Amino acid sequence: MKTIVAARARNPLAALALAVGVSACGGGASSDAGAGAAPLVMARVKDAVVLDPSHATDGLSLNTTNEVMQNLVAFKPGSFDVVGDVAKRWSVSADGKTWTFDLKPGLVFSDGTPLDAKAVKFNFDRWRLPSDPAHGNFAYSYYVVTFGGLPGAIADVATPSPTRVVIRLSKPLGPFLRDIAEQAFALGSPRAIAADPKGFELKPVGSGPYLVAEWQRDDHITLVANPRWSGPKPGYQTVIIRDIPDQATSVLSIQKGDIDMLTDPRPDDAANLAKQTGITVLRQPSNNVSYLAMEVEKKPFGDVRVRRAVAYAIDVATMAQSLYSGGATVAGNWTPPGMLGENASLHVYPHDAAKARALLAGAGFPHGFTSSLMYSTAPRPYLPEPQRVAETIQANLAEAGITVTLQPYEWGVFLDKIRHGQHEMCLIGWTGDNGDPDNFFYPLLDQDAAHKDGSAQNYSFWRDPAFHRLMLAGQATIDDARRKGVYQQANAMVHDQVPAVSLVHTTVPIVMKAALNGFVPSPNTSYHFNLIRAPKGP
Repeated sequence: MKTIVAARARNPLAALALAVGVSACGGGASSDAGAGAAPLVMARVKDAVVLDPSHATDGLSLNTTNEVMQNLVAFKPGSFDVVGDVAKRWSVSADGKTWTFDLKPGLVFSDGTPLDAKAVKFNFDRWRLPSDPAHGNFAYSYYVVTFGGLPGAIADVATPSPTRVVIRLSKPLGPFLRDIAEQAFALGSPRAIAADPKGFELKPVGSGPYLVAEWQRDDHITLVANPRWSGPKPGYQTVIIRDIPDQATSVLSIQKGDIDMLTDPRPDDAANLAKQTGITVLRQPSNNVSYLAMEVEKKPFGDVRVRRAVAYAIDVATMAQSLYSGGATVAGNWTPPGMLGENASLHVYPHDAAKARALLAGAGFPHGFTSSLMYSTAPRPYLPEPQRVAETIQANLAEAGITVTLQPYEWGVFLDKIRHGQHEMCLIGWTGDNGDPDNFFYPLLDQDAAHKDGSAQNYSFWRDPAFHRLMLAGQATIDDARRKGVYQQANAMVHDQVPAVSLVHTTVPIVMKAALNGFVPSPNTSYHFNLIRAPKGP
């Protein structure tokens, strides 16, 4: 066994007294962030969907559960460098198929359940085995699209001792360590899950710095410091995540000091707030793509000429300049700039309505056709102006003879519809989970992620055997030089076959009071509230 990393263990702290005053408003301008101090208040435009990370597929949910739960390994804040979380060190066999994790001793979940090897196995078996009593009838979408089904690539999980977990894979899996660091694979209390699996979706029990004290849907989620947390004491004992759908209201709230942080502001709002005294606008690194998916099993999108016509019709360059804030780049590659497998020879399809009409005529549509475009009304990091982007695409396609009806939906309803393939076209995007190109290609475009049972994340429902072979080749080695070539080919194939039109990669602005300290912009848009410190008093 070759040791990969020996991660530095956190210094354990004594249990904290849980005496926290909870309020739904008020900022954090206090030099004392202990019990009774003002909470940290963050606003966003939409609520989480579900708080069991193994069932979630959206960042609004996963960024919340990331504050409550730990993984075997995690990403160092601000990067995709893998560090120990529950595990203190790990090793992999020469054939890449057996991973051994040594756990930090003495860890417990917030309900007092030991976080030992058996608890880790409980979680992995729950995700991967439909026969497991805790699996239930839930859709484990992230597991399915990451590990290739159920049980997928994870063949066995063994516990030779209370502090050792051995995970055996059916094949080498290049991104495995990064995969299990993703927010979706956080570890929950076996006791809490077994007692009430549906309740766990509302109030998960983990071992992270916070626990969920209250969730009032479409209003706020209140987090309070976990008294059994093994790491450094959080700077704020209480965090309130507020849902403010009206962006004008959220802008006014941070200007007045009623909130401390604001996510996903509109580009114009971010630019204006950056000019104001006492407010800072930071940018999280580019790690996303917005795209237009075409359901290839529905006519006429099974014809690549039609898909290319759509790509030529959309004026991506103007869209990136006018509808996104600074830091947005047109997406010639499916993967973000600088990621392994970037193909420098690829460029976004130029805006050419005449070329689009010619392609449509060749495909048997000299007078165009009618279709529909489904999208969510909730702004997302990769899509801060969904309505305006949808209207721009509608206008662009009209110039090429494609008449489009817009179909806006609330976020949760939208996700349910597109997961079941109820759309013709949909406007969507993806924020990467682990810094690996497999995470952009395999979940979003591979045939393994194209099941219309509610688990789909391949919203084009494109099933190309040659592309699938590329995905398997990229996963089968940990040699980055070999993987680079694989994903360069994958980028070229997606560009050529256009199952979806990649639009824009963008950095993500987050607005906060300038006096706050410790926030680390992370590429997976995690908040890490426990690192944030209140301003010092006079």
